[in-house]
Amino acid sequence: MRQGAFRPGRLKHLLLDRVSARMRCEHGATPQRTSFARVMEPGRRILGCMLVLSAAPALSQTSDASRSSGSELSKEASPVEQQSRALRVSPVSFDLAGASSIDGQIQGAYGAQMGSSSAYAQLAVMAPIGGHLGVRFAVDGANTFYRFSGDPFLVPGGGIPWDQVRSSSIGLQAMYVWERKWALMLAGNVASAGVRGASFGDTLTGGGTVGFSYTFPSGLLVGVLVTAQSKLSGGVFALPFPLVDWTLPFDRRRWRLSAGGLRVGPGRAGGVSLEYSPLETLSFSAALTFLGLGREFRMSNTGPVLNGVGRDTAYPLIVGIEWNPVRALSVSAYGGVSLLRAVTVLDGSGNTLGERDVTPSPVVGGKMSLGF
Repeated sequence: MRQGAFRPGRLKHLLLDRVSARMRCEHGATPQRTSFARVMEPGRRILGCMLVLSAAPALSQTSDASRSSGSELSKEASPVEQQSRALRVSPVSFDLAGASSIDGQIQGAYGAQMGSSSAYAQLAVMAPIGGHLGVRFAVDGANTFYRFSGDPFLVPGGGIPWDQVRSSSIGLQAMYVWERKWALMLAGNVASAGVRGASFGDTLTGGGTVGFSYTFPSGLLVGVLVTAQSKLSGGVFALPFPLVDWTLPFDRRRWRLSAGGLRVGPGRAGGVSLEYSPLETLSFSAALTFLGLGREFRMSNTGPVLNGVGRDTAYPLIVGIEWNPVRALSVSAYGGVSLLRAVTVLDGSGNTLGERDVTPSPVVGGKMSLGF
């Protein structure tokens, strides 16, 4: 049981980005996690989901824990002391990811194709404050390189609308836990997204996330997050999103269903995933994702559309693999198909000047996560 799932002092472990120590059952047949890692895991996942959602204008794992073990430990030391003794980790994490979408046919523009490749990095620092509050600061950046073959006819007069998009964000997230079951989540961010040549001041947006979650005695975590972000084209984008983390009660609890942030997938992506862990260091997953920050961006102020906005949306359907060779390192790779992809150009008032669908195309990527 996971009665002690929300021990706030254990929030420091968030920065390992779900790279926790696990132990195997007798004969090594069933992957299980240590009681310390299992107890603090929900808080780590929630803050990770908050980062995805609060940083994403287009949006942004738990196991059973022994109740008696958690109760005995709480008598010996405070939650912060328990976490430090059990995990011995410093509260810093670093993620590095890359992805590539193979060229797809641009519909309505005969012979034209589009593809993209991207690189993403994130550095995060987290610390508990008192016995119930955890705060996390994160900064990230991404660069996406576009490939257009032929004229997509998206801008007046034709031509290639953009070639490179740069995006970054700074975010602060906080989670307050009470009764070891309930958690309140708040987050805010300032983000920038624009093509080469765009004025930095014109690329800025701001937003935030609010939500809550509840962990049942069975270990099921459910909640909801609502994220809102100002749009470059004017107005505010808001999206409610469910938060679910459920270790399924069959096949020795090797299966996990989750909604929110993703362990394996593109950077700044949220979605719904099903994970299978045959070994303590290896897992496989399938997920439907949606992409976040950088999918709407300011166009160059010397381009064909003055103060224009570009938009690139997609829903990758992927399968992935994650390997944890050591506790502080996670390496993952994935592949799949990018569905319902579309590229759009808007003027400064938010009016659509051109929009094209892109046929489904293969997508591949990978990520490395380190905890220090």
